Amino acid sequence: MTNEVVQTTDEMNFNVKYIPAEIQIRDFDKLHQYVTEYASKYQNLAFTAEDVKDAKAVRSNLNKMSKAIDDRRKEIKREINKPLDDFEEKTKVLINIVNETVRPIDAGIKEIEAAEKAERQKMISGIIEEIASNYGINSNRIIFDAKWLNKTATEVTIRAAIVEQVEKLAEDDKRMANDIAFIEEYAVKRKIDSTGWIASYKRGSSVTDVISQIDAAEERKRADEERKRAAEATAKVKAEQQQRYEEGVQPTIDDSYTAPEPEKYTIPDVRTTFIEIKGTNLQFRELNEYMKEKGIEVRAHHCPGAVQ
Repeated sequence: MTNEVVQTTDEMNFNVKYIPAEIQIRDFDKLHQYVTEYASKYQNLAFTAEDVKDAKAVRSNLNKMSKAIDDRRKEIKREINKPLDDFEEKTKVLINIVNETVRPIDAGIKEIEAAEKAERQKMISGIIEEIASNYGINSNRIIFDAKWLNKTATEVTIRAAIVEQVEKLAEDDKRMANDIAFIEEYAVKRKIDSTGWIASYKRGSSVTDVISQIDAAEERKRADEERKRAAEATAKVKAEQQQRYEEGVQPTIDDSYTAPEPEKYTIPDVRTTFIEIKGTNLQFRELNEYMKEKGIEVRAHHCPGAVQ
């Protein structure tokens, strides 16, 4: 059944008779002069404590005059507003009749539009699934543009926008796969587990950042190993020196030997030699102080005929 739509433009004539109200204050000029002269009598007056009673009387008279004028204004305004209030009430009745009819029509239109939009959304979702499947992309990664639901958006336009998104995602996936493969290869060459570094990349770090982090970690690991080896070598030397000390072996000084410059995380070569020293007691004491200052370990080894 087709409902007949009646046009109201010609049939309805909202005819309103409006006569602007005229408000006049008779003899306004005389009234203005009277009020001005009466008020001017009491302007700029200085009152003392003795004049308080008179001042209150003046204030009361002036307030009465102001109130009388304002009360008359309100009275006239109420009279003027009566036909306006009546007019507004009548127009509200007419508007309510129209609105009550519009509401169910509006609801019906919105229901139909919602159904059409749902159907259109279903159609677009099908297009997304189709295109995403062709590229091997998860359709949930496609960002749905609300503008696609507008009737002005054609299927050609929608497909082009979806393809653009999918191709970008496919390109990103390919780049990510290459980056991950590079990180894995880099980690394998350094004999480390790549799992944590790949996780760092997936959290947003660039390949360059991840490689720098791997290099820094390897440098710290190498430094730790060198410190460990140096500590073990130092402990070994001290143990050997302690053993020689306990066996009574005398270390000697080789004047031709020059200690190499110490390198980072390495210990200098340690040599042990026997020498025969001849000199005065003072020279021996000075030599002993020098060796102590330089950290040279010395153990006594008595030669035949030496003074005990």
